[in-house]
Amino acid sequence: MLNAKSRMLRGLDPAIALGLIASAIYYSIMLLTPALRGTVLFQYTAHEPVEFVIVTFFLCGVADIVMKALSFPLEKMALKRPLLPARRGREPATNASKLLTSIQQEPTWLQESRFGKRLIAALSFITEKGRAEDFPEHLQYLADQDEDHSHAGFGLIRFVMGASPVLGFLGTVIHFGSALSGNSYDDLADRLPTVVSQMGAAFNTTTVALASAMGMMLSLFLLERIDRGILRQINRYVEVEIANRFEIKDPALTPFLTVLQSANAEAMQSIQHVLSAQVTAWSKSLEQVFAQITMRQEQESQHWQAALLAVEQRHETADAALVDRLRQTLNVVDNRHEQELGRIEHALDQALGVRDDIGVLVRTLEGIAKGEGKLVDQQRVLTENLRVLRESSQLDQALHGLTAAIHLMTARQGSSNIREAA
Repeated sequence: MLNAKSRMLRGLDPAIALGLIASAIYYSIMLLTPALRGTVLFQYTAHEPVEFVIVTFFLCGVADIVMKALSFPLEKMALKRPLLPARRGREPATNASKLLTSIQQEPTWLQESRFGKRLIAALSFITEKGRAEDFPEHLQYLADQDEDHSHAGFGLIRFVMGASPVLGFLGTVIHFGSALSGNSYDDLADRLPTVVSQMGAAFNTTTVALASAMGMMLSLFLLERIDRGILRQINRYVEVEIANRFEIKDPALTPFLTVLQSANAEAMQSIQHVLSAQVTAWSKSLEQVFAQITMRQEQESQHWQAALLAVEQRHETADAALVDRLRQTLNVVDNRHEQELGRIEHALDQALGVRDDIGVLVRTLEGIAKGEGKLVDQQRVLTENLRVLRESSQLDQALHGLTAAIHLMTARQGSSNIREAA
């Protein structure tokens, strides 16, 4: 009995269980709260039994939508993890077991994701068979299987989306039937308010059902779009990193491959022997070439040294000639300087002579200036004497005396000039 119950619980969809729990909580609040009985929400969701079923289905679909939406971020995180190393050409099929072991060491949530399950299933196929034959077909099978699982995963939402309008129409028909059944044409006018009330309840049921179906339809569209995007990313990763990663060998070609491998090994040995002999010959040739290059470099260095010595000698000769020219130029400059100094000294001597003559001239002028002073005194004395004579009426005698004095002074001046000329 317990095993049957446990199997039943395991077979029950978690979304349905959450929907039933949410529906029980919702209707417990609606029915046990008197303040909510007259509201629009109570009229549309808790007024008729059919509405109970529609709301329960709707809450189950909402629980499934929430669970699907919560699984998408984990799938996105799994796609961003580098589970496999970068592919570098074809690999042997035996590497699949190593890759599978590395993925199995990842966290549990990553292995339980659709991306992890796809990689584990693909690598397990190669690990079990030991070869990569029929591997592309198996990958296509896994992709189709994920598509089927993805479509089946939205079965509850599709059921709610399809069942809600049917339940709405069923509620409408039931209310119309209950409103119109058992009434004659004569009684219809008396029971018209009751009939109209039941017809309004019927339309309310249809409204709730259609709103539930539209909500499920929109949610299904968005969820399927995101889910298909995740599947495309998984398929693209598998196609790029796994589809052509492993070597595919046909069992019928194994003997031919063995023969080809042995022939290839023999050819490689002969090529290696020829290459070693060729390398030895090339080494000897290169040694001879290097010896000739060394000799040529030594000869060139000797020629360069001789050329440098010749250039140095030419430079020394040119330097000596330049020094002689500089010495001659300096001698000419020195001679010219000495001549100019002689001229300057002669000019200085002449300047000194001029200075002496100027001194003599200055002294002469000083003597003249002193003589002029004496003449002024004499003129003053003469003026005084003339005044006295005029006053004393002896002017004639004074003029005769003055004339004699002038002749005497003239005679003295003449004799002094003759002595100076002598």
